[in-house]
Amino acid sequence: MSRDLQLDWLRRGLQEMLVSDLAQWSQLEVVSRDALGSVLREQWLQQRGFSSDENSVGLGRLKGVRYLIQGRMYAQEEALAVDLQIVDVETGVVVGAVNAKGLESDIPGLEQDIVTRVLGMFDPSLNVETRSMSDQMAESSQMSSNWHLDIDQERGSLPYPGSVNSHAVDEVDALLSLEKLTHKRREAYWLAETIWHEGWVSEIGHPLQQVWLFPNASLSSVPVMAIPISLFFSPHRLAHIFEQTQKTETGSGGYVDSDGFRTTIDEDSGAQLLFVEHFQKRRRVFIRAINEQGDVVAIFSDWGWRTERKFSMLGTQGVSVPMWPNPFITGFVKFPVDWVEGAGRHVTFDSVVVPVPDEQVLVLLEPIRELQKEGSEISPQGDQEEVFLQGLGNLIKSNWTPSITEGLPVRGYLPGNKRTAVGVVHAQDGKIRDIQFQHWPEDPFFLKSLQDLQLKLLGACLECQDSVQVLSLLPASFKTFRVQLTLVKDIHALHLGSRSQ
Repeated sequence: MSRDLQLDWLRRGLQEMLVSDLAQWSQLEVVSRDALGSVLREQWLQQRGFSSDENSVGLGRLKGVRYLIQGRMYAQEEALAVDLQIVDVETGVVVGAVNAKGLESDIPGLEQDIVTRVLGMFDPSLNVETRSMSDQMAESSQMSSNWHLDIDQERGSLPYPGSVNSHAVDEVDALLSLEKLTHKRREAYWLAETIWHEGWVSEIGHPLQQVWLFPNASLSSVPVMAIPISLFFSPHRLAHIFEQTQKTETGSGGYVDSDGFRTTIDEDSGAQLLFVEHFQKRRRVFIRAINEQGDVVAIFSDWGWRTERKFSMLGTQGVSVPMWPNPFITGFVKFPVDWVEGAGRHVTFDSVVVPVPDEQVLVLLEPIRELQKEGSEISPQGDQEEVFLQGLGNLIKSNWTPSITEGLPVRGYLPGNKRTAVGVVHAQDGKIRDIQFQHWPEDPFFLKSLQDLQLKLLGACLECQDSVQVLSLLPASFKTFRVQLTLVKDIHALHLGSRSQ
């Protein structure tokens, strides 16, 4: 139920982890919905003579399922909440429910909590919510060889179709196996996060002075401090991170090569998949200005400083990233002078990498039609108009590269705050003849991005013979458009105005 695309993989990922971990218990028979679908498809093919006898699946041999587990996942700031229902497939009655909540950074721990709670619904003696793993194992070693999951109203356990013979050692092994799988997955999360936190170094040069001019704005000029900066992935730091990981019980880790690095994470447990998904989360490099009291007073990020644009995957375990001495981020950090100087203020700068799931730019366009004389007909625009608007929108979006910035005092800041400008574009014979903005926020970086966009688009051709795509000319009456540009800045994790973290 989350709009965060970075969590979309959990639709299948969480299901697969639950199936894998619940199947560790020999007393339970777990049927995967995906596996069930393949069996049903095979039976359908056999009935129609499309399948050979080699793949024969006899009708009536399909495993009868007593309970269905279904659920929903919700994102709540930095936490995830999962609600599961256990449904009797014969009656459709919900006979049990499980609610679990945990941090997004510890999905393996959240999943283990779900597994133990589900098991507790079948036999409360295995509920680990109030008991440690060692206590469970001590009790398990004293349990009888039979684990009865029959109806027991006093205990509140779920009815199970018959009792299954087992030994205490099976339960101990299952607990150990579940704990090991969870530990491997936690290590994969830790490795991905640590690489983005500690696997690189930054070099900051001497500041330069610039002056931005805004002749048509309320801000006539803004003195700016421009600081050159480069960030490098450090082979030594990465090697140290992998060395620390290899000392753990899981044996996970990796090694550095000329193209980047490769991981040695167990794939059967799903840990490698979790590492890849977590490493590929959309992140942004920010430079923070911090005062002597440790408060973050300003932040800056160039539009191109997104981490997913700086690496590529080499198979399932290789990651290609620029290594020292080649920077993966380079450019100028720019702060208005009054953001970082004045009143005896002394600031220092640091670099951080944070997730940015909600960051985006939005471009809205609509035609402004000329007034028609009474009785005249408005010529149909049809597909030509749609193609032109789409091309113009793509051109604006590819050329508008606003920096992601904020400084104190913050004007109207909210988590995921927005900046919006409204203007008019004039096109003639397929060329952009003029672009003017009529409303904009008093933000020097936003104004600078609009100014740069005007310079890039003026004279750009959408329908000319020398353009990449030749479009049919629109009627002369269709040449003025209203444009609205919106920047959504996902900077709530930067602790602006609070102590640096």
